[in-house]
Amino acid sequence: MALGIDIYSRFQTVTNWQAVKDHGVTFVFVKLTDGGGLPNGGRNTGDALVAGARSVGIPVGGYHFAQPSPSPEAQADVLIKEVRRLGATGCVPMLDLEDNPPGSGPSIPDRSKRDFAIRFCNRVAGHGFRPGVYMNNSHAKMLRPDQFGVPDLVIWIARYGAKPDPAAGRYDIHQFSDSGQVGGIRASSVDLNESYTNAHLTGGGAAPKRKGISELMERRTIPASTATTSVRLLLSGSESSAIVVRPRIDGDGITDTPVWQGNIFAWGSDKVGVGGNPLQTPGFNPKTVSHRRYPLPGAVWADFEYSSDTEFEIDIIS
Repeated sequence: MALGIDIYSRFQTVTNWQAVKDHGVTFVFVKLTDGGGLPNGGRNTGDALVAGARSVGIPVGGYHFAQPSPSPEAQADVLIKEVRRLGATGCVPMLDLEDNPPGSGPSIPDRSKRDFAIRFCNRVAGHGFRPGVYMNNSHAKMLRPDQFGVPDLVIWIARYGAKPDPAAGRYDIHQFSDSGQVGGIRASSVDLNESYTNAHLTGGGAAPKRKGISELMERRTIPASTATTSVRLLLSGSESSAIVVRPRIDGDGITDTPVWQGNIFAWGSDKVGVGGNPLQTPGFNPKTVSHRRYPLPGAVWADFEYSSDTEFEIDIIS
């Protein structure tokens, strides 16, 4: 278990990042985006907070406050653009799914929240990031994010004074207080969080292993190739078959030597094609600077196209 905070430049001012680290804070989420743009009409960017956390080596990620419009996909694109611009890649990009304060505009209707969250998180995954979702205990019991069907979803639940209700399902992070005080931060209060896995860290820990769902079959070292080439990967043909592309990342979860990805041509035992062909996916970025997972349910083999100045790894998951 580890202590983390989530902060927003409109409400918290960090005066001493080393003091924040000395307080025991091991991860930070910063509000980066809201609806279709930057928070508070662009008056409260996350630039200084992200830079400050990175300056003392605290893993930092961004979160997005959901609004009824534009589309979930468009809002996910807004978040990922800021995550990449600021290098806020130490923690997974997170969707903040909650209602607007009274009098500040309409909220996403309860009947639409599940669909919104699934579409948002799948879009984040399509950008090559592991997605995450934050909600309160009541919403978690109603929506059951552990049953969204989004692979490797990081779940963050807020409940003050008690652990999240078992009826809310599994979770990786518990927001246990909205009235904390942290050295080095000037604010009336700071949200405090406790992590129960390392799933929220994009570069600092593996995803929690879930028995009976998937396991690592093989980790292959893929040779460097400056020309576009392909490598054949043999999979298990199970419903949980997947590959994870693993550039040699630094401590902040990204690399200076990316893998340039092409298509993935995958086939099942009945010789019927399966898989993604990511170059045909709108918004796909072939420059892979952090780990990416591609589900290939039913695949027994796949040809993976790439070019890379250095060798890298691919995990084969069953």
